[in-house]
Amino acid sequence: MRFSKNKYLIFLISVWILTLVPALIFIGLQIRENAIIDRFIETHNLNDLPKSKESAIKVSNLIRKEFLTDETQFAHLNLYNRPFLREDVGFLLTHKEGLCGEGSRVIVDILNRLGFNATRITLYNKNLEPTHTLASVLIGEKEVFIDSINSDEDFNQFLNEFDVSTEHFNVLHYSDNISERRKFSVSAPAADDATSKIKEDSLKEYWLYSYEATPYTKLLTKLGVNVRVFNLARPSNAISKIAERPNTVMAILVAAILVIVTAIAIRLGRSRKLFQ
Repeated sequence: MRFSKNKYLIFLISVWILTLVPALIFIGLQIRENAIIDRFIETHNLNDLPKSKESAIKVSNLIRKEFLTDETQFAHLNLYNRPFLREDVGFLLTHKEGLCGEGSRVIVDILNRLGFNATRITLYNKNLEPTHTLASVLIGEKEVFIDSINSDEDFNQFLNEFDVSTEHFNVLHYSDNISERRKFSVSAPAADDATSKIKEDSLKEYWLYSYEATPYTKLLTKLGVNVRVFNLARPSNAISKIAERPNTVMAILVAAILVIVTAIAIRLGRSRKLFQ
């Protein structure tokens, strides 16, 4: 099928409208979400928090205190019919319902807006089933886990009291170098150390972890590939920020489609393959 030049221009303008309008809608939703988050931060006087673990725990405790986690009482959040990118922080802070995944989105997003380097991380049991999602925060060069919602108070207190990170998942450590293995073994906490014993007992349910800013497993599942992918490398802070903002992700995807389609149309137009 070939177009006249006028029809070609109409086609190009139609493509722009069909892609620009959704992009503008998602941008508007992101602006609305930002306003809700800013209002929450201002209401709870969080703007001037120092970049410390105590500050991150303060944010976590606020969300734990305010969110309803009994899914039988949810009036707005439908756990069985959630969008692929999940609900945004604006929705979650408005209705204050959710489990650890929703709580982690809110905590990670707020911490990043406050200048922290935070990302979500999921812990798995020995059957490789996801059991809890929480926040991983860099304080200086040190990683610490900050709890989300929907966990028991003992585990929450344990995370608040001790510095726990991916380093404690020793099952993942392996090196072909014998001296490296011996060095790791020597540097590992002694079994009779009281602190180490508490950490060992508290983490015995969790065998593996995965950083979740890039949802490889969900993407593969959508494509019909039933494979779980574990992300052992911490994502960049930029990716972690975008990952918790579904409206921004959608605006970027729509804008990318606009650019690609426009580029193809212009190329075909210049080659006159579309013209009669």
